[in-house]
Amino acid sequence: MIRSLTTTAFLLAFAITGAGVLAQEAPESTTVALKNAVRNEALPLIAGSNYEGLGPEAQKVATWLLNRPLPIFLDPAAAVITDAASARLSLSRALSLALSRVNQWYGLAATEDNPITHAELRAGTLRPESVLQIRGLFEESVRRAVRVEGRFVVPEAGGEAVLDGDLRLVESRDPRWKTIQDLAKLTEPEAVSRFYNSHVLDVARVDRHGLLGVALARLRLGHITAPAEVERAVATVVRNAAPTYSLTPESQFALIASRDWRGRYVGRFHTHAPRDQNGEWVAGDLPSFEDMQNAIEAGQYLTLSFDPDGFDLYDASALGDAGRIDLTLLKVIRYRSATWRTHFQSVVPDAKTK
Repeated sequence: MIRSLTTTAFLLAFAITGAGVLAQEAPESTTVALKNAVRNEALPLIAGSNYEGLGPEAQKVATWLLNRPLPIFLDPAAAVITDAASARLSLSRALSLALSRVNQWYGLAATEDNPITHAELRAGTLRPESVLQIRGLFEESVRRAVRVEGRFVVPEAGGEAVLDGDLRLVESRDPRWKTIQDLAKLTEPEAVSRFYNSHVLDVARVDRHGLLGVALARLRLGHITAPAEVERAVATVVRNAAPTYSLTPESQFALIASRDWRGRYVGRFHTHAPRDQNGEWVAGDLPSFEDMQNAIEAGQYLTLSFDPDGFDLYDASALGDAGRIDLTLLKVIRYRSATWRTHFQSVVPDAKTK
């Protein structure tokens, strides 16, 4: 599966452009060959977004790399890059670490060359370590829930999935949910208005249809029904935002640069969170039309749906292979346990988010 830091389809550029780089022996035993995608995608992204203040240095490195003889090697321990003619450029420790981790990520075995079968995915998903991690993922989502109109609303989670014996789901939290949490705490229309005025851009990211702005405009005009309209608008914005997890290229890069990587790349994942029904957590939704579209674009897009007695993991890799939306091509991995329901009966949202 190919994956990219700058497009929605996660295409492993090294699988296409980096072939042969590792065939030449590195000049030192501690060095690693720098994947072409790190130069072509990661460095421009760091420079453009000024990730962790490293933008100017990343631009300097990108300029230095222009027309350098290939291959390029990175020595993470020494914080230096070297070209094929042994010219060297020192890096800051922070940029060296970021490039090393991105290089690891691009080096995860591409599924074209070493495909992950559904049987392997199933075996990894059902390992005790994986089940415990998945349970924790749903728990954390419940902790971040907010209460509107007497019911808790739980956000989706998502990130990157890697198979390394067990299935490792590395989460990147959607920063927009913090706006929802802050908004849901407000009980007075005037407080909502003040929050809106001081967080216009943040609210716009979670209220794509401008419902709250319209209700607040009526409040300013003194319409007698406006306070109730503001309350309904807040509730609608919260419910609409919960199932719309988004992973931007910048957030994805921050996730990749935050940890070391090993194993085989599976793809993106997102959850369908538990729903509050009369005080009980009930099953999340099936994969949506948009989920299946994402699978076609990315080649794989795991949907992890909560169940009161476990979870269902939907493997959509066959949709990417077929290039069409077809429910019959979805493969599901089900986990059920008698202790799961009992456990989640005691899991409640954080008091600060209510």
